[in-house]
Amino acid sequence: MIKFYRIINLIPALRAIIAEESLIPKNSQNKLPLFFKILKLILFVKHNKKTDLAKTLKILGPTWIKLGQFLSTRPDIIGKDLSDKLKDLQDKVEPFAISKAKEILQNEFKEDYKNIFIDLMPSEAAASIAQVHKGKIQVNDKKYDVAIKILRPNIEKEIKKDLRNFFVAANLFEKISKEAKRLRLVDVVKTLAESLGMEIDLRLEAAAQSEIRENIINDNYFDVPDIYWDLTRKNILVSDWVDAIPAKDINKLNEKGFNIKQIGKNILKIFLTTSIRDGLFHADMHQGNLFVEKGEKIIAVDFGIVGHLNFESKLYLNNILLGFINRDYERIAEVHFKAGYVSETEDKKKFSQALRSIGEPIQGRDAKDISIGNLLTQLFEITNKFNMKTQPQLLLLQKTMVVVEGVAREYDPSLNIWTESEPILTELNKLDLTNKINSSSDEIINRAKEIITNLPYNIEGVKKNINNMGKIIDYQGLKIHPESLSNINSRNYNLLFYIVITLLLVLLIISIF
Repeated sequence: MIKFYRIINLIPALRAIIAEESLIPKNSQNKLPLFFKILKLILFVKHNKKTDLAKTLKILGPTWIKLGQFLSTRPDIIGKDLSDKLKDLQDKVEPFAISKAKEILQNEFKEDYKNIFIDLMPSEAAASIAQVHKGKIQVNDKKYDVAIKILRPNIEKEIKKDLRNFFVAANLFEKISKEAKRLRLVDVVKTLAESLGMEIDLRLEAAAQSEIRENIINDNYFDVPDIYWDLTRKNILVSDWVDAIPAKDINKLNEKGFNIKQIGKNILKIFLTTSIRDGLFHADMHQGNLFVEKGEKIIAVDFGIVGHLNFESKLYLNNILLGFINRDYERIAEVHFKAGYVSETEDKKKFSQALRSIGEPIQGRDAKDISIGNLLTQLFEITNKFNMKTQPQLLLLQKTMVVVEGVAREYDPSLNIWTESEPILTELNKLDLTNKINSSSDEIINRAKEIITNLPYNIEGVKKNINNMGKIIDYQGLKIHPESLSNINSRNYNLLFYIVITLLLVLLIISIF
């Protein structure tokens, strides 16, 4: 019965995707292989600009919703038009019954259930993976208002099955397509799986929430609810209830005399400090997850999606953003080469000039037209031309940056992202330097040993650079015409189309058998 249901859903999904003009433009329809033309005839597909792909993904279930949300951050793979269509893909569904929520709590806490959970309200927010209830608990004769997050029944089994199928399709395409291998589709699915793994184990979400709370303990502009660890399980998360004004209620914030523009600045500051300073950031910072209390302090909830950056990635991001602010394109290029993101066989001068094509158009523009998130999107598009391998740890950051900027500008449409970011980034850059200086003696010794060990390789590297210097000096430069910039971002639409179609066909076959 379940398999039949999945088949019924997958067939319309195939039709919707084949008809989606953002995937295969009208002028590319005749270039499709015979197999896909036959498939169009079998499924009675007509080309349609109004195809609601987001709605299709919602029908297919939570894994597909998350996939759509994730792909919305990858215009380099799916193209800008389709990326824009998926950006507002909402994960909202009807809540399951409060009686079911009580049953889940009772199964977990047995005879203690009624003594601990003395009140449970109907769902405050429901998504495809979990829902949140306001409740009241009693601990040591004291009563506390809490938020109780509960996983949907059987959701883990459903997601794991979908992910297995995603891996099958990704592995298949990496074997048959060089472009798919460069895009590291398997790693993309791994990133999606890691994100979903956290969402279906609420103990992991609680751990991330707790760590962020510790990281920001001295920040007077940001707060995170405390966790009740004794009451938290794999399918249940209990934390303090937030009694503050929802960030989306701007009218109420105005009525209460809040500094609206400062709220926007604080939201931007939260993202930059938690990502670059701490390497752990809230990756779903839409207004529904934010609250505001006295002093324009922001309180964040729902840490089901968080982003992680290692030291190298933090330094990389900081230097890139400062490089664009200061118009230091050689610095940005150098960072890419030093990090190993771009191969030393690529021409650094050409790469630097390509970066200039991104940075210069934003100089002198109105603040409202400047977006770090969009800049990072263009950066990843350009780097593709220089065979930069996808860096999965940066994809979530780029997506979050786009969301954060949009939210911040809800409070101040004229917010100058660069002006507000520069002092924060400069301070964080100093902090990184200080951290290096304050490294332990053991670390310094180990680093010295590493340098000595690698000295022969470094010498060889210097020789290579000297041999290549003539090529760099002889290069006359590349002037990029504005019309060429759009061509730089051209996509292989057919590749993505085949990937998605094959994925759905794989799932359809698996569902049948």
